[in-house]
Amino acid sequence: MQSRSLDGANWPRLRRCHLGSVRVAPTPASVGTVRSALREDLAVLPEPVREDVALVASELLGNAVRHAASLPDGQLAVDWGVGELGVEISVTDGGGSTLPAVRDAGPTSVSGRGLCIVESVAARWGVEHRGAQTTVWAVVPLAAHRLTPA
Repeated sequence: MQSRSLDGANWPRLRRCHLGSVRVAPTPASVGTVRSALREDLAVLPEPVREDVALVASELLGNAVRHAASLPDGQLAVDWGVGELGVEISVTDGGGSTLPAVRDAGPTSVSGRGLCIVESVAARWGVEHRGAQTTVWAVVPLAAHRLTPA
């Protein structure tokens, strides 16, 4: 299956070793549950990678909680796995009234930066639609990829 990424290109999803998944209530408290599960499952990876994965997962899940409906069972699905390019995280929900997109949040805005953060940390990200379900996924590289302040 092909996915539409932010830049409009079709990117294949990673071939990956599936490590974990969890179904959580569509509440802000679920973000902590997912972060803990990710840190535990990815314990063999370097801490900066684990923290980037937890950050991206938090933003994707937070967006689903705020902007989307739950799946038919009343939950949201979060899956993760490792491939040769990095760690893929995906959040599947029951769809929303708008499509996930990076917004230009103003300096005084209290929201609207989630996918901008994902875009800056992830090597790539995209959105898939299957019927009423929407899956937003991102790939966090295993290698260092961000500039450190001088």
